[in-house]
Amino acid sequence: MDLSAYRGYFLDSIVVQADSAVSTARISLTSGADDSAVIELFGVVHVTIGRLDVGGDFIDEAVVNDLPRTGAWPADAYHLLHLHNNDSELVWLRVIGPQEIEMVARKLTTEHQSGARKRSPTQ
Repeated sequence: MDLSAYRGYFLDSIVVQADSAVSTARISLTSGADDSAVIELFGVVHVTIGRLDVGGDFIDEAVVNDLPRTGAWPADAYHLLHLHNNDSELVWLRVIGPQEIEMVARKLTTEHQSGARKRSPTQ
């Protein structure tokens, strides 16, 4: 999956939820007032976040690599081999900027919205 379109976006929020059924992560990105994107991960098995203050960090690069169920993994994923269980394919997401975010999950989806965001009416 190519996430190069999100280069230059800013981190808006990161939400990670873990419970007994499934672990998920939602990374919200923004590019000015009109463009936003969401990267969602399902079946999360690994999370590393450089620091917890994410407001406004610039994204230099977002990279997704497939980690196959069987066969060799990329050499730079060596530190993740303890997650390999031959049970399913995994995806490895790295968001690189002033801080680095690394997540491994069973599934990754993206959503991009262009145009004015919906805003709540003010009173």
